[in-house]
Amino acid sequence: MQTHLSDYLFPGTAQRIVRVDFAASTFEPDDLWWLPHAPLLTGAVTSRCAEHLAGRIAASEALRLSGVDNYIPGIGLHRAPCWPPGFTGSITHTGSIALATVMPDSHGLYCGTGLDCETILEAAGAQEIAAGIIGAAERERLQASTLPFPLALTLAFSAKESLFKALYRHVGRYFDFFSAEITQITDDRVTLKLLEKLGPFRESLTFTGRWYSDGVRLKTLIQAQTE
Repeated sequence: MQTHLSDYLFPGTAQRIVRVDFAASTFEPDDLWWLPHAPLLTGAVTSRCAEHLAGRIAASEALRLSGVDNYIPGIGLHRAPCWPPGFTGSITHTGSIALATVMPDSHGLYCGTGLDCETILEAAGAQEIAAGIIGAAERERLQASTLPFPLALTLAFSAKESLFKALYRHVGRYFDFFSAEITQITDDRVTLKLLEKLGPFRESLTFTGRWYSDGVRLKTLIQAQTE
């Protein structure tokens, strides 16, 4: 499969992001044998295989840049990536782009990172799915923000996805969009508050993430380091 690797710092942070641009149309089944867990993808459609491969290429490169060579995250419980001891990370993909990032664990802290990339919703689509993503109070906040509602809703969706990825390793179970709410949006930050206790994370705990958009896609990054 044809791929192109690059890396950059997520705007406003020191967190390195690895980007893989890939052409799914060039994917060949034998490409999967680069993955130790290739048999687990038997029967998956071509687009899914290409996305998964690109994501693992990005993750392996992110680990290499952090000093961990020749490590490809496997597939763990609920299909979450398996990171090497001492590290955690996040993978996301949309369209022909895959992104990954990693961070070291900190002793005595519950650490996690969540990275997400979404194509910005269109106006009609945003109205149709809003009730499944945000509550009434959140809708008021989003509509009162300076962002067009489709962009604001995309941000809410992406931020909640990033929060899930950052916390899941410690929570150990699925939780939905209504386990947290958006409390504040600025030009480059988004803050969420937990509406229930999730594993070691108490109710009302807040997390602030970074976000940016290129007008087509929106990306969010949330890092959790709590006692």
